[in-house]
Amino acid sequence: MLPSPKFFRRLLKLTVVFALFRKGNMPSDKIEAALREINDESKFSRIRCPQCKWRPNASSRWICGDGGPPEYFRGCGTEWNTFDTRGRCPGCGHHWAWTACLWCGQYSPHEDWYTSEED
Repeated sequence: MLPSPKFFRRLLKLTVVFALFRKGNMPSDKIEAALREINDESKFSRIRCPQCKWRPNASSRWICGDGGPPEYFRGCGTEWNTFDTRGRCPGCGHHWAWTACLWCGQYSPHEDWYTSEED
């Protein structure tokens, strides 16, 4: 059984804290980047596939491509994390009503991915 995502977030926070006390401290830009990554991951804690419960993370990417069912649209080819923009392509502005799970491949209405509970 794999450790929970919450465990990995805590581990990353501890790593940053210990790095601050290490001889030859990390440059502040690296510390800020690590803290930004922690915050990015926590914003995905309430997003999961309605079909299989898989959770995307900050590095998950979707492509605005030529879509067949359930949503027919000729995409622009932009690659981005659809949950950063709540389903709106930053390239062409199309709002994707459906989102495919990168794990199980099933489509669900984009808004159904957002839950009210954490892990």
